Amino acid sequence: MVFVTQRAELYTNSVLLILIIISGFYLRCESVLNTEVVKPLRADAGQYFMYAYNLRHKHTYSHQAGKPADLESPVKPDAVRAPGYPFFLTFFVDGLPNKRMISWILFSQVIISTLTILFTFLLFKRCLPPPWSLGTALLVALSPHLIVSNSYILTETLFCFLLVSLGWMVSLFGKKQSLWSGFIMGIVMGNATMVRPSLLLFPLILVLFLLFHYGWKKGHRYSGVMLIGFAVVLLPWIGRNMLTLGTATDSRLTVNFLHHGVYPDFMYEGAPQSKGFPYRYDPGAEKIGRNLSSVMKEISYRFEQAPLRHAKWYLFNKPRVLWNWEIIQGQGDAFIYPVSNSPYFHNPLFRVTHRLMYMFHHPLALLALFGCLLAWFPLTRIRLTQGSLLVARFCSLLLMYYTLIHVVGAPFPRYSVPLRPFLYGMALFTPYVLIGSIYKNRVPLPVFEQAK
Repeated sequence: MVFVTQRAELYTNSVLLILIIISGFYLRCESVLNTEVVKPLRADAGQYFMYAYNLRHKHTYSHQAGKPADLESPVKPDAVRAPGYPFFLTFFVDGLPNKRMISWILFSQVIISTLTILFTFLLFKRCLPPPWSLGTALLVALSPHLIVSNSYILTETLFCFLLVSLGWMVSLFGKKQSLWSGFIMGIVMGNATMVRPSLLLFPLILVLFLLFHYGWKKGHRYSGVMLIGFAVVLLPWIGRNMLTLGTATDSRLTVNFLHHGVYPDFMYEGAPQSKGFPYRYDPGAEKIGRNLSSVMKEISYRFEQAPLRHAKWYLFNKPRVLWNWEIIQGQGDAFIYPVSNSPYFHNPLFRVTHRLMYMFHHPLALLALFGCLLAWFPLTRIRLTQGSLLVARFCSLLLMYYTLIHVVGAPFPRYSVPLRPFLYGMALFTPYVLIGSIYKNRVPLPVFEQAK
């Protein structure tokens, strides 16, 4: 009888997961097909495209436009942006930009974003029972930010997929530790870093975490092979930069990241018209953003002049802004670049799901904050083993790491979009733990625990 019940439950969960994935795929396809982005290759997107074009057709990593149609015209190599996303685009950039090419890029992102729903479920089923992990997958499927991001030639979709893939690898490692799985963790983390370098310092934190979780005897071996895997991906890029440019990295984006975060509430001297782009209104912006030293001097000077105002901005308001719903620098709402049409403007299904996700966003963010803290308590009393805690604590570390990174720099909400699956998972982790602490033997176990 128990066996029949388990089979029926497994069948039901499988059907629900398939329905969630199909729903997420439909929403993403509809969004991409019916969203019209104004100048889709503007700003960052244009740079990513030129990197891919020059890499494929001129065999040079550069974002210079030069004379794109003249394959013999030289371009100057650079390293302003990490090569992960441009390399992904090279599979589609077979000439000058056209609608067919852009459509293929966007559809590939729909596939990747749909796989993210599945991988989110596989990740969180290690620390949450099926109803809760299915709930996390449903939130990812319905998230307007994750749906809309597929319509842009930007890093959000690919980076989100790689982060969730990294989390899934950590969950597999928690189930069965091996040197090979640790090595693959490093490979995936390296690829994610090549898409967004903001992850660069996270391996060091993960090393400390593995040592804390497994002790020195096992932890140093696992963290060692993880760092080797990470280095296998990262070192060729650093070597290329040293040989071509004479430097390991280009610090321009780092300087901009720090510079754009010095303005409280993202306004220049409180001027509302400067909201989102205060550096464009600051007459001293060029001097501040000259190099790393100049921007650090400006931060120090601002704290000396108005310590309480900037302490409030850095310590309290920046985390709040980062996890806000509204994309500050975009058209508004979940849109990064302006759009002339979107299903969210008129389609009833999109409007209803948008309203629901908007209503629940701030409560979910608050629950995720508590979940990140609860993960570090000894929760074995509610039948969570060390393997499950490994997954929850990894997600907690990732969210706290990115919050801290953007407290130092610019906390544009766009940067938090790829972290939404972790936000939703840790939000549902909170009520599961609280219910489990009250009804210790009456709550369902995660799949990971049932396997034990």
